[in-house]
Amino acid sequence: MGLGLFANSAAAEEVKLNEELNIYYEQAGSGDTTIIFIPGWMMSTDVFEHQIAHFKNSTRYRALAFDPRGQGKSSKTLEGHTYQQHARDLAKMIEKLGLNKIILAGWSYGVTEQLAYLNQFGSDKLKAMIMIDTGPDITGASREEWVWYLNDDSDGYARSFTEGIIENREKVVTEFAKWMLEDPSPENVAWVSEIASHTSSSVASIQNATGFYLDYSRDLAALEGKIPLLYIVREEVKKIADKWIKSNTPSATAVYMGKHMMFWERPDEFNKALDEFLSKIDAK
Repeated sequence: MGLGLFANSAAAEEVKLNEELNIYYEQAGSGDTTIIFIPGWMMSTDVFEHQIAHFKNSTRYRALAFDPRGQGKSSKTLEGHTYQQHARDLAKMIEKLGLNKIILAGWSYGVTEQLAYLNQFGSDKLKAMIMIDTGPDITGASREEWVWYLNDDSDGYARSFTEGIIENREKVVTEFAKWMLEDPSPENVAWVSEIASHTSSSVASIQNATGFYLDYSRDLAALEGKIPLLYIVREEVKKIADKWIKSNTPSATAVYMGKHMMFWERPDEFNKALDEFLSKIDAK
């Protein structure tokens, strides 16, 4: 796996949302339905290289990945680093690009961003939703809940990604990269760290801290039976995630594989699950 894949499979472009904000994106395929891949915390379009390449010859789907403000090659604005604002940016980008049939596919905090979009703009333009390794709530009372952080932060996990990213950035980014990967080789960790280098520590801290307060469980559960839902989740949280999914969106499809970056490390397996989900949508 490596860099440079986009150069042969995707078009790199920018869309100007306002005087201070340009959003960088890459796309491939020519279908009238657009799958929008949303990266997680400090990450960029690059992580979805295998998904964009997968759709390069598609006439049914267009795959689009973008860098949220403050990340990757998009504008480094002074303000606006909440997931609610990210969702408003997403809505503006959708409007500017004239997209009407959309499948949102968020990863990690990108799921939070897509659910913030759902919360503010509804599901009129959504053909389906794909949630990659994150549930709708960020904090909970125990590790028996499908959350990232504990309400009392008794394990210090939340603090490490807010204060820690500012105080000891290299350590936090390196350990986070190792945690995300099945193969935390020096090369892979360096690649993830390079992507993260395009987001400042203060912006990363703000993004993480404001995410603590978000719970879109009701918004996601309200989609049950209305549009197709796909969850692709890392294997280690299968029991906890499956409990939430079956209790709240029982008609959804759930697939479990790998670790947090399974779409990058297991592209064939991931893309097969994606294709099978899309084939069910096409059959309706």
